[in-house]
Amino acid sequence: MISIVTGTLNRVGMLPMLIQNTVMSDERIELVLVDGGSTDGTIDYIKSLDNPQIKLIEVGGRSTYPHFMNLGIKESTHEVVCQWNDDVILANEWSEVFTELGSGHDFYLFNWKYGSYENVKDPAWLEGTDHTKGWCLCNTIPDGGTEIVMNYGLYRKKIFREIGMYNPEYNYYCADGDMAHRAYNFGYTVKDLRNIRVCSLPTNKVATSHPNDSVIYRNNMELHHKKILPEGLQYL
Repeated sequence: MISIVTGTLNRVGMLPMLIQNTVMSDERIELVLVDGGSTDGTIDYIKSLDNPQIKLIEVGGRSTYPHFMNLGIKESTHEVVCQWNDDVILANEWSEVFTELGSGHDFYLFNWKYGSYENVKDPAWLEGTDHTKGWCLCNTIPDGGTEIVMNYGLYRKKIFREIGMYNPEYNYYCADGDMAHRAYNFGYTVKDLRNIRVCSLPTNKVATSHPNDSVIYRNNMELHHKKILPEGLQYL
């Protein structure tokens, strides 16, 4: 079973696609949707579905990425959590993702690429798995780099219990990289799922960054390398 966690804000037009691509595609999926104060009918629409596979959390106002992700994780039912967005499409069948869970790794990175609804069914667009074809899976540490980032993928909850959830110091950007980098440097095993492809749609982004986010990230990267946990983390 997988709990998909994402935030949403005034994206009611995107939600039918999100729901069709997740809970309507596989009965083993739970969608935990954290709403940041939508005024476009999002709340009424989700409630009208009365779908037991969907959990709606109403924050009542815009919050930070770590805040709504941590809320979603706490309310999620299953032991595997999927980091997701409300404007992306899984090009694979979810059954392929469930098959990968049998490998026993602690977290899994999905491959992703910018595209459209039409691209998802286009063999030419789906071709390849690396940056030469526009794919953006980010895992450079095994190749001598310094960074590993999960944009879309899976965490087992033991990570959140043992080394904390998303760092609340961040406003939005860098929080996902912080989480993945921390997990890797504290010895949790990662698997690159280059053949699990996600399409990121060309929508108007509502995320906002804060100048300090990148500073916090650089400082925390140094702590993670030394296996030191930052202060202020929340634990599941």
